[in-house]
Amino acid sequence: METIDLHGLSLEEAETQLEQRLSSAYQYGEKIVRIIHGQGKHSEYFPVIKSFVRRWLKESDFSKEYIESVFRGEDGSPYTMPNPGETVVLFKGADQKVGFAEEISWWEEEEEWDARKHAKGRRADRLRVARRRNSYR
Repeated sequence: METIDLHGLSLEEAETQLEQRLSSAYQYGEKIVRIIHGQGKHSEYFPVIKSFVRRWLKESDFSKEYIESVFRGEDGSPYTMPNPGETVVLFKGADQKVGFAEEISWWEEEEEWDARKHAKGRRADRLRVARRRNSYR
């Protein structure tokens, strides 16, 4: 699966990167492309890059001609866990058996995901307690 990361780019740079990298991925025979656009938390009013990517995938001539399915990150996809900061694209003409052979069974990995999440929370709690102790000294 090809990944296109648009984090930290301006709107113009993101537009150029998206068009070039998607057409390149299609030409090289990629079946699935993951576009990382972020959630838009650093945008002032609304998620600029995320909104642009989703609109472009709906309206562009390229997407109408070459893209079969678009999976919003909030909903997840057969290929990735739910993540509001990404969008997954399946190209037309992709052999369904090949594409879906790459499906991940993320529900089986959910325990590991939760364990990492809780471990991160425990580390943050330990740091918070340590900072409080140091501030009283």
